[in-house]
Amino acid sequence: MKKKVKRSRMRRAFNSLCAALLMGSAIYIMAIGFSAVAMAAMAISVAGAAVLPVQSSEGVLEVITGTVEAMIDGVLAVIEAITSAIASLFS
Repeated sequence: MKKKVKRSRMRRAFNSLCAALLMGSAIYIMAIGFSAVAMAAMAISVAGAAVLPVQSSEGVLEVITGTVEAMIDGVLAVIEAITSAIASLFS
């Protein structure tokens, strides 16, 4: 298993913003239904997470895995922020 890659604070914030946008639009689509705005938000979030792996241009497979890794890193950052906020309430 690979060691965790160190990313800058701005990149982690950008990935978490993209992941939050993706999760929010997915929940909106499940609850309300398809709309052009929600589909555009999903496309923008995936495209935003794919920008940095595409810029490195190491191959198609690396771009796909980099995008998935960025989205997972963003989801984990969102979950970490939520659990940190809940933990600070009880400490």
